[in-house]
Amino acid sequence: MLYKRAVDFAENYLSPERLQHSLNTSKCAYDIARDYGVDPERAYLAGLLHDIARDFSAEQILRIATNEGIIPRKEERICPFLLHGKVGAVIVKKELGLEDQGVLDAISYHVTGRPDWTRLEQVLYLADKIEPDRDYLGVDKVRALLETGDFEEALLECLRENIIYAARTKGWIVDTNTVVIFNELARRF
Repeated sequence: MLYKRAVDFAENYLSPERLQHSLNTSKCAYDIARDYGVDPERAYLAGLLHDIARDFSAEQILRIATNEGIIPRKEERICPFLLHGKVGAVIVKKELGLEDQGVLDAISYHVTGRPDWTRLEQVLYLADKIEPDRDYLGVDKVRALLETGDFEEALLECLRENIIYAARTKGWIVDTNTVVIFNELARRF
């Protein structure tokens, strides 16, 4: 019942293209979670709902964040797109009634990651960046690392690619949380 409501909810918020991305992400998250010891049902739900606020304008995102007591960090004020996960989690909780804090946190932090993030949060981060329709220079390497069972190295490579992409994209900035977790992981290798 929850999944049917979640699909209907996503359909009401997302463009057809964004809905397809979310469906792809949910399936990818399910598969990664199953392979790496995370509850695949929770990963699927997080993947389905992760981009609920992605199509909102910068003004809408900032307004909702302010109204909901989310205090934007400097990077989020400069590039409100970085807040769409946090805003989406609030909407999912309030309007869909989802209470699973782990799923809500995965939605909140799928854009940038965060220090000490959970494995579910990491699974969603990866799934969002490597779902089948994603096509960027390093995506095949990340997918191959996951297939060979090297979750940590796949996550590190995915973070690296995300940093490079953000640095090259006009109007985007590299979020400090992403850099911090990249550096933490890089020290392990």
